Amino acid sequence: MIAHLEPDIEELAVVFAFTRSPRVREVICQLALPFVRRLASRVLRRLPPHFTDDDLIGDGSVGLLRAIDRYDPRRGIGFLKWATRIVRGSMLNGLRRMDSVPERVRKDARDLDQARWSLAQEEAVIPTDAEAAARAGLTATKLAAVQLALRRAVPISLEAPIPQRYGNIVTLRDRLATPDDDDPATVATHRSSCDALGRAVRRLPARERAIIAAFYGRQTSFRALGGHLGISKQRVSQIHNQALSELRAALSPPAAEA
Repeated sequence: MIAHLEPDIEELAVVFAFTRSPRVREVICQLALPFVRRLASRVLRRLPPHFTDDDLIGDGSVGLLRAIDRYDPRRGIGFLKWATRIVRGSMLNGLRRMDSVPERVRKDARDLDQARWSLAQEEAVIPTDAEAAARAGLTATKLAAVQLALRRAVPISLEAPIPQRYGNIVTLRDRLATPDDDDPATVATHRSSCDALGRAVRRLPARERAIIAAFYGRQTSFRALGGHLGISKQRVSQIHNQALSELRAALSPPAAEA
């Protein structure tokens, strides 16, 4: 089917190059989408299994638009041949953007591997990392940076087993699991409520603030508080209830205006 459509795409690309018709551009995009998908499948075969073709097709479609707009038939090259390099390059650029390791570090890693293979062929023994780095012209600091970046870039499965004592099998998912009360939304709400309560307590009069702090913070009884403040147990209870009423008023949401 793609081979049948290729002549139409080539002809339409020439027409668009001279007319710049938006309608012709749209038709080219529709006809060339299987072509983009085919290139994405080829690139995907060389990638690790956790990659999908969705991102490749998206970046490739952007490259297709760029190829359509820049195509000039007077250069003597067919449109699909022209577009292939641009679309594939757009896909590869998209992969580089997703890569957590900078391209400079990737280059150092390739140089290190090349040096390791060269030394292994020359000496018939596996060289150490330091020996390979010396052959590649990498300092000890650069070698450590490359190794650290590559270790961090390796994806880890949540089902990967973690060594434990006594032969117990524990996965990374088990170690990362948290109880329900540690839900981020619950934690944020709790912290917000505590902050609001703290501000309301700090606005209380000094004696009310002291009673609230001692009763709830240090579990001091009303009798002990009364002896410390020189007032009766009943009076401490009255001040405590008054402080609670003021806190409820401060923390209650404002009533909606009629």
